Amino acid sequence: MVKRNSKSTVKAAADPILRFPLISENEVLDREAKYMSRLNDFAVSADLVKGAQRDFYDQEVERMYREHWEHHLRCDGLPRPYLPVEVRTFISKIRFYDDVETNNSMDWTLSVDERSILNQNIFRVDRTRRMMMLNKDNPGTHYDRNVRMCLDALKQMDEMLDNEAEMVRMSEKRQRDVIEVYTEVETEISDLFDRLTYRVLRLQDAYMESKDSRVAVWSYMCNPWRIDLWGIRNVPIIFEQLELPVMLAEFRATSVEVQIPKSVLTDCITIRSLHTDFDNISQNAKSFDTPVAASVNYPSAGLVDIEESVVNEWHMQHDIQEETLSLMLARRREYEDMMQIIAEKTEQAAKAAKQTDPDKAVKILIPKAPKEPPEVPTGMFPDIYEDFLRMEDSQYLGYLDEVYHPRHLDMQPFEINLREHIILGGIYSIMFIRRPDQTQFEKFNIVLHEDGRVVHILTEMKADIKEETLRSSKIARKTRETYRGTKIKLEDDELPYFIVTLQVAADLCKWSEPVVCHYMTEQDFIPTDYKRESLWAPTMQSIIKHSEYAGRESALNLGSRISSDSGNIFRPSLRSFMRQSKVGTAQTVEAPLENFKLQKTLNHLEIRALERYCIPRIISSFKFPADFQDEKKEFFRQGPKALVKRQEEVVNQVKILDFNYNSQTKSPERMFPHFPQVDPIQYPIPVDDSEPGPVSPTTALEVLKTFDNIKSKYREKPVDLLSQPDEQDKKQKQKKLGLKEEDEIAEGQKDKRKLSKAGDRIRVSVRAERLDRGSVSSDKSQVTTDQVTEVEVTHWTTKYIKDTVIDRATNRITFKTDRLGLLGLAFKRYEHFPFRNWSLQPNEENPDEIILCVDTFHVRIFFYITCKGVRGYVTDLSKGYTAKPVKYLEIVEPISDFRQMRQLFISKNVNIFAENDASFYIENGYFSMKHMALEMHTYNIMALHCKLMKFYRSSWNRLAPRRDIILGMKIAKDNSDYSEVTMRITPEKTTFVQISENCSDKVNVIVLNYTNTWRNIGNFTDLHQAINSMVPNATEVRNKDSILLYYVTRMLKEIRLLSFS
Repeated sequence: MVKRNSKSTVKAAADPILRFPLISENEVLDREAKYMSRLNDFAVSADLVKGAQRDFYDQEVERMYREHWEHHLRCDGLPRPYLPVEVRTFISKIRFYDDVETNNSMDWTLSVDERSILNQNIFRVDRTRRMMMLNKDNPGTHYDRNVRMCLDALKQMDEMLDNEAEMVRMSEKRQRDVIEVYTEVETEISDLFDRLTYRVLRLQDAYMESKDSRVAVWSYMCNPWRIDLWGIRNVPIIFEQLELPVMLAEFRATSVEVQIPKSVLTDCITIRSLHTDFDNISQNAKSFDTPVAASVNYPSAGLVDIEESVVNEWHMQHDIQEETLSLMLARRREYEDMMQIIAEKTEQAAKAAKQTDPDKAVKILIPKAPKEPPEVPTGMFPDIYEDFLRMEDSQYLGYLDEVYHPRHLDMQPFEINLREHIILGGIYSIMFIRRPDQTQFEKFNIVLHEDGRVVHILTEMKADIKEETLRSSKIARKTRETYRGTKIKLEDDELPYFIVTLQVAADLCKWSEPVVCHYMTEQDFIPTDYKRESLWAPTMQSIIKHSEYAGRESALNLGSRISSDSGNIFRPSLRSFMRQSKVGTAQTVEAPLENFKLQKTLNHLEIRALERYCIPRIISSFKFPADFQDEKKEFFRQGPKALVKRQEEVVNQVKILDFNYNSQTKSPERMFPHFPQVDPIQYPIPVDDSEPGPVSPTTALEVLKTFDNIKSKYREKPVDLLSQPDEQDKKQKQKKLGLKEEDEIAEGQKDKRKLSKAGDRIRVSVRAERLDRGSVSSDKSQVTTDQVTEVEVTHWTTKYIKDTVIDRATNRITFKTDRLGLLGLAFKRYEHFPFRNWSLQPNEENPDEIILCVDTFHVRIFFYITCKGVRGYVTDLSKGYTAKPVKYLEIVEPISDFRQMRQLFISKNVNIFAENDASFYIENGYFSMKHMALEMHTYNIMALHCKLMKFYRSSWNRLAPRRDIILGMKIAKDNSDYSEVTMRITPEKTTFVQISENCSDKVNVIVLNYTNTWRNIGNFTDLHQAINSMVPNATEVRNKDSILLYYVTRMLKEIRLLSFS
């Protein structure tokens, strides 16, 4: 930092001198040849895996057609998931038959006849109360079947959305319809529970049971869900005179207990407790999905194909080299021009010094000579490889920070971040509901139904928390001692609250403690001008000054060289993108307009298209109000005419078109431009490296885009005028700071470099620019920033949860709250990360079975992978052999659906599957994220040779940098240690090494020393060539089973052992 003097101005920092090591043109050509050789080697090994993947894809297509035919033969009532019309018909059928079932249901108590058994008729029917109670219908059975069918339909739709072979057959419109009907099926499940509740309540005396004639209950239990109804009967109760100011509601089916305070106790109060094993509401909550927009400009570090990665990295180096060379030559030319100016000034000063007349003497100022930049000889190029490595790493880290950092989620302290936590154990819905009034006297029964005969949920029922109530209560000491050992809580600070107790699964809280939270929609206040506008640009972070790259979008926007069809791990899935677009904005119907040239003779349809879409986009007024008045005066000035019968003529009715041009000319002139509602047009996204088009529009879409640009300028102009700072305030601010604009920009760039983690990248964001230029902003704009807007936010929150107590012995969770509602248990998503150890080897007894053993932070997992699928179990970590291990999760039959397997592990709180933002939330140990394309290619080679080799974890891998993968390997059938090797795999080469750690001057920097072993008899591009050097016939004995190869590769890529171990 340069200290500022009050009397002197700050001088701009001198431009740094570019000093790169130079290499010859022959060396550049040699590097290009090496890249081509590496590309060919990668292509050879990748083709072995891609061939198997193509075979598997073809088999998936055949399986898809077989599944369609089997679905046709089953006739199970489930809709075909790829036809939204059938799904909506399926929902309509459920509602129709539900209405029929409800209308046919009768109160069995009205048919009770205790004298029916006294009849001597052999065909008599026993209608005594005891027998009728045993034979009464259970409405839960009917709704259980409907809920299961809806869940099966959702499961089929999930499988379809995750199947690439299915999605490629759909149009974009059908894909959006599938997402819409998916939400409709989820809503139908909630409606089924509401209709079941109302059906029980409308016949409460028939279904609900009572033991003390004061409280009635009803329960139903099945596998995916359980429901309880608890309510006070229509009997007179004086709540003020109760022995205890609370009531305890026990819900046996859902294993829930609720202590109800006196402040909410009223006549005929009813509570519904519903526990579902599935979660269909969290996907609508805040922070469930990372808001990543679809783009063609993802960082190259996210490429999953090794061949595309090699090509892209070479293009990056080539562009950086050209940019650096041109900059060095420009600096050299500027230096030579400046030296020529200095020489001329020196010569003029020498001539002026010889002037004897002091009046004619002219003072010549000679500029200071700049530092001499290095000269680039002809045929030499700068060596920018180290700078390329820094830039590639800064792209990756910068993208993670700008897109996945938790600060962009704007989470409050009481909100649950669903990127860090996951809701397990199902959803508990504990709601107050309004019971329809019912009057029954002997056989006279009247039910006053709700409007529409739907259940009404009382969301406004909240406990009244007062300070006076918390201080003291009127419960006698003897009464407290009497109920001390019971489930009722009678402490002064507990009486005003709901005391909720949940009985959870046995092993759910074994490895981490959950956070109890509410799911609710609340009003939140955000700044009016807040908008997350971040411009991620891959920048070259080197000793080159950043201000030199004002036009970096052309040469340094290197991530855009990837086509939109390329596989990039940062590109959101089609399902995630459609869900975000559906939640974020309402779907608009786009006009189906095909582009066509204007420099030709247009046909009728093209003229009508221009008339329909162009004219509404033009300002609709062409006359002043005076014009209309003049027309009226001219009409009346003509005077009356004689009555003359005119000749009748046949008038053909003019066909009314969609648009009337003359109607727009009858409107008065407006003070502001008025744009009516028009059909939106989807314009093609321009490619970054495409050539600029003509200045004047030549196609229909270009004309429409011109009109839309004019419309946007009209709308943005008033906002720009109102938001611009006052000139007087701006001058005072600049005068007070005493800074030039260039100094401010330079200082802003310096501040941004300080904000970066290690000074290795620059993140260009609108937010940062606003912060950097905040000192120059006017007071008027600061006042505008303080304005807030009230918006609805749906989230999981802990704001209303108090004093949570977890009893691990009984697996019970107890907490206080002032309101009921939707409750969930949030667990740490990455509690089992990073992995302690892992190994991949063939089974000695069955060579067609591959064993993958993974030691997480808490458990050990065995996977047995065959061509039929994956089976396995989860047990405790142990050092030796265990005869009968404890199995927390066991998969007996092989599973080929990885989505189902993922759900099984997550439901048991054993999550071993990481997302792209996992690095921000793993807290249990060290790990090192690896080069994505290299890691995926390594998994392919491991699956290719999994029957021959044993692969295992190396303890050095987590200490190695991102572009280095350290892997242990040996021949599976060799029991000796002779074949054990340590591999160092980089994007450039693969070597057999011995590793040691060197001392470092910095505490947080780890320096590894790699020593090549005698096995490096050649140059190996990837792991495939290294394995072939150990086993010459490795390619012939490789894994040729395409299904097994796919399952092993998929399992490795799902877990990503090399990055998280």
